[in-house]
Formats: sequence, structure tokens, C-alpha cells
Amino acid sequence: MNNSGKHILIVDDNIKNLQITAKILKDEGYLISLAQDAKSALAQLDQLIPDMLLLDIMMPEMDGLELCRILKKDPRFTDIPVIFLTARTQTDDLEEGFNAGGVDYITKPFKRAELLTRVKNHIELAGSRNRIMHMNRTRDKLYSVIAHDIRSPLSSISLAISSLANGYLEPGTEEYDEIIHYLDRTATETQTLLDNLLSYTRMQDKEIAVAPEELELLPVIAECIQLLQANADNKKINIDVNIPEGLNAYFDEVTMQAVFRNMIFNSIKFTPDNGKVSISAVNAGDTVEIKVKDNGVGISKDLVEKIFVKNEHFTSPGTDSEHGSGLGSFIIKDFISRNSGTIDVKSTPGKGTEMIVVLPANKKE
Repeated sequence: MNNSGKHILIVDDNIKNLQITAKILKDEGYLISLAQDAKSALAQLDQLIPDMLLLDIMMPEMDGLELCRILKKDPRFTDIPVIFLTARTQTDDLEEGFNAGGVDYITKPFKRAELLTRVKNHIELAGSRNRIMHMNRTRDKLYSVIAHDIRSPLSSISLAISSLANGYLEPGTEEYDEIIHYLDRTATETQTLLDNLLSYTRMQDKEIAVAPEELELLPVIAECIQLLQANADNKKINIDVNIPEGLNAYFDEVTMQAVFRNMIFNSIKFTPDNGKVSISAVNAGDTVEIKVKDNGVGISKDLVEKIFVKNEHFTSPGTDSEHGSGLGSFIIKDFISRNSGTIDVKSTPGKGTEMIVVLPANKKE
């Protein structure tokens, strides 16, 4: 196991114990922070979230048990494993430690091998638990999308096709043309949603890494526009592209295509008929800035934070009652992060939205 980057906070009022424990763990590649009392530990925890805490039980003013109880009430530290360092081996004392939220204890004086083994095992267990929780959240999110956002449009498509097949609508009539328009739009939306689901599900496998390379932006974005051109044409929305030929950025084509596709889809979705979507890109030295701007309905500051900062599952209909799953925002934020990029969203209700993605211009040595 590579311990580099794993951060452990050791809390002990005995400076000699701190020094010995810290040296053993530091020699194994762990990052170490030290505190001699609960007050100092709480001050440090306001600035960092460690991967593990080693707490001495017997400390003045506030002992390790009380400190652990306080931490376990804070959502930031609930899942962080706490190992107690103690000279007390009575069953009641140990039970009190587990009830306080500890996952294990090490009896003083301890052996080097015992300390390293227990620390390693509990950090690995915590990592496995977090991965399982993430997988469960992802599963629940995908089930929710599948249950509603795919079944609903498919039912509507089925009903519309049934109406046409049974001759309820006369070809050439306004109602017939509306149904055809609806089928075309809904099929495209459902296809986009399925693509998102497949992309997002695939990328949850951490063993599947992005493969960034220097690529020309214009052909990649042009392909995304081509896939969504029918959506724009149906609403008479003009897509203006201002990306110089030969402008390269460093990114993974598969994941960033999903990002660009979702950004353009959202701009079309929230722009009324006869509106405009502008797509531009410029070289900014070490980075490339890609902007997708529309003159649509815009979104409030609170909603921007809800979607792109808190990453909540949220969806709303477009200006032509287009459906969405809310999954696009997850994909945009996640995939941009995997490509070492950032996203900023500027929006004014009633005036439009601008999304700015910043990607590396080239590979960093």
C-alpha cells in the first residue's frame, strides 16, 4: 500500500509518546500532524480533515473519549477512523472507547509492527467503506433516473406511435406534424440521457482512467453540435461557433465530448425559440478557455450553487417543455475534474447563462 498522502492526526499530552509515534508513521510515508490536548486538536481539525486520528485517552481537561464523542457528532469527521492509545485494558474501559466511536485501541507501550498494522488496516477499511457508500449513492441516483426520466419519455413515445399507427391523426395536419416533431425531440433527449447514463456508469469504475492527449477542439465540438443540430433547428436557435482552427487543448476525448454535448444541450434546452447559442474558445497561455453562452431564461445564483457546487440531483423542463434528468450536471463537473479542468457558471435570470470551462493547453511535465 502506498501511504503517501494519507494524513494522521496524533493527539497525546506526552511529548515523548508523540515523537515516537510520529517517527514510526512518518518513516512509513504517512503525513503527520500533532496535538498535545483536545483544544489544540479541535483547532487543527478546523483546518484539515485527516484520514485517521490516534487519540490518547488520558489527557487533562478533556480526555480522548470526550473528544471522540464531539467529533463523531460532526458530519465532517463521522467516517474518520479513531484508534485510541491507552494504558487501560479493562473490558469496561475498552467498551466505553468503542461506544464513543473508536474503531480500535492500541495498548501502551505498543510495538512498532502492531501500530503500523492496525493503522494500515483501518485506513484501508475506511477507504473500502467510502467506496461502497459512493457506489450505493451512484446506484440509487441511476435507479432514480432510470425509473422516471427514461420510463416517462419512452411511455410517451409509445403512446404517440400508437396514435399514428392506429390512424387517429391525419398525415399533413397540424396535429400530425406536432406529433412527429415531438417524437423527434423526445427520441433525441432520451438518446442523450442514455449516453449520459452509459458514460457516467462506465466512469464510476476507478480502474477506467481518462486518457488525455493534445486534441484540436473544433472537430470535437463540431461533432457535438451535429448531434444536437436538430434540437436547435426545431426551436430556430442559431448556434454561432468562434473556435480557431488548430486550437488544441489537453483532454480525454470521450469524457469531454460528453461534457460539451451536455453544455450545448442545456443551452438549447433553456433558450426560447429564435434564440442564440454562442460557442467560443481562446488560448490563455497554459490553459484553454471554452465558453458556451446563451440568451435563454438564465438561472438564479442559488440554483447554480445547487447544481454545480453541491452536485444535487435537480432537473427542470426547458423552454419547449424538454425533459432532462439532472444527470448532466454530475457528468459535467465530474468529467471536467478528471481532465484537470475547472468550470465557472455565470447566469442572470431572464438574460441567459454562460459556462466557462478551463482545460490544460498541453501536458504538464
